[in-house]
Amino acid sequence: MKKFPIILLLVCLAIPDTFAQIMGNGHISGDFGFEGMYYLPDSLMGAREVKEKVRANTWLNLQYTNGGFTAGGRYEFYSYPLIDFEDIDYKGQGFTNYFLDYKNDFIQVTAGTFYEQFGNGFSLRAYEDRQLGIDNSILGARVKVTPYKGISIKGIWGIQRKNFDFKYNERKDHVRGIDADFSFNDWIPQMNEKGFSASFGGSFVSKYEKSVNEMYISVLKDSITQNYILAADKIPQNVAIWSARLNFGYKGFQIESEYAHKNNDPNTTNQYIYKNGEAFILTASYSTKGVGVSASFLRSDNMDFRSQRDISSNTSLLSINYIPTIHQPHTYALLNNYSYASQNNGQIGVQAQVNYQIPKGSKLGGKYGVDLSLNYVRMHNIEQTLTDDALAVGTMKGTEGYRSRFFKFGDQLLYQDLGFEISHRFNNKKWKLALAYNFVTYNIEILQGHAAPLFKGHNVVGTVHYKITAKHALKLELEHLYANESKSSLGGLLEYSFSPHWFISISDQWNYANESKEHRIHYYNISAAYVLKTTRIAAHFGKTEEGILCVGGVCRSVPAAYGFGLSITTSF
Repeated sequence: MKKFPIILLLVCLAIPDTFAQIMGNGHISGDFGFEGMYYLPDSLMGAREVKEKVRANTWLNLQYTNGGFTAGGRYEFYSYPLIDFEDIDYKGQGFTNYFLDYKNDFIQVTAGTFYEQFGNGFSLRAYEDRQLGIDNSILGARVKVTPYKGISIKGIWGIQRKNFDFKYNERKDHVRGIDADFSFNDWIPQMNEKGFSASFGGSFVSKYEKSVNEMYISVLKDSITQNYILAADKIPQNVAIWSARLNFGYKGFQIESEYAHKNNDPNTTNQYIYKNGEAFILTASYSTKGVGVSASFLRSDNMDFRSQRDISSNTSLLSINYIPTIHQPHTYALLNNYSYASQNNGQIGVQAQVNYQIPKGSKLGGKYGVDLSLNYVRMHNIEQTLTDDALAVGTMKGTEGYRSRFFKFGDQLLYQDLGFEISHRFNNKKWKLALAYNFVTYNIEILQGHAAPLFKGHNVVGTVHYKITAKHALKLELEHLYANESKSSLGGLLEYSFSPHWFISISDQWNYANESKEHRIHYYNISAAYVLKTTRIAAHFGKTEEGILCVGGVCRSVPAAYGFGLSITTSF
């Protein structure tokens, strides 16, 4: 296992010249990655003893391009993965991606593995995120055509990847869909001259899954509760989502919206109810010199959509669609454990942000101006009124479940964030100061599944950048999270960069308010990185607190970890 990544790296470096001679005018490209860790136990912080102390995630991508033709593949070696990937069953090895693709100005045809997204992702989002251990790629076929200027049509069919289970011939499910985009600006050139922009689109996606298991349900009939077996062929085998979207803009004003509707889809995540699902997002923004304003509304109801109805996971395993988030992601360490996870099956909320620059050259703005930002987001569960059947039998299974008014906020607050940030570059260009404040309310019980009261925290951050010379720079970041339930913490980061090659940093997080003195742990980390052209080598030693990792509203649990890590990535 320890030799395998080294062999892959040597192959990666040797292949381009060899293949270039064979393939003539074609071009070979690709990338190689290695993420390794040597684990140490620490009972105080919850870092468990690991049988195979050395763990690693390794992959190699290769791609050949010749004119409009492209062929590629990826090999992944995750037989002894990092422990947080093993916890989500992302473990195995093999060729996980392989494809042939041809495109010209009219058509693009793909056979094999591909990624795709329709609109905002309400109906389809097949994507990869290595941080989260997510790969929802589809093995099948895709066709894209542009029959006329301003018109784009896509069609897909295939079977979704299920981690390292490659028994596609035994699967009883597949996905198919079509999407179209229409741009008025390509049809009416005068719109561009007047500052207008307008487009609309829509999609239809259907998943087929053969029903093989019966469902035991209770229903209310003639005021009497009756128990019976629902035959497998009565469970929906074809479940469809359709969506429509519209974008419009005039000079600095922009409005974007999308609505999606899903047919009844009884599955593990919605307690096997027969209610239809829907999702809606609306975003409006306006910008002019020195000012930017935006506002969003988001609602999703019973929209968890997976290739297999019995899958239950805290990741996006076999998830066909994606519900975006409207909250601003946190870039500061102490708030990372309180990032909002988008709730596909029930959420409603609003977001607003104002950006303003105090003009350059003014008394307050100085030579470079002062940047101000104010942001607010509030998310609730949706209102739910149980149907008569669900109330009578004491379970939603096999019934329509509940009814919900579209614009009605539920009683439970899921997440709230009020944030303010100010930054200023001083006249000598060497100094830049940024100050940020956030007041966050976070529902731990719903968003993380732990029985706990609402988390409420005040987070203050100060960041100083100092440019020593044209190539040397320092960054100092100090952070304090003052929270309820003994969750207050202090954090700090000192980073030195020697451009363009070296980066060195020291950081620490200290949960000084923990009720148990021995558990007031310093989560320190020392890291260094070296960059040479497209190759990056990084090493770190330290502790990682148990929590969650979120990217774009998609989250997964991360266990406590302690040890030495090494990362190597290169592209060619």
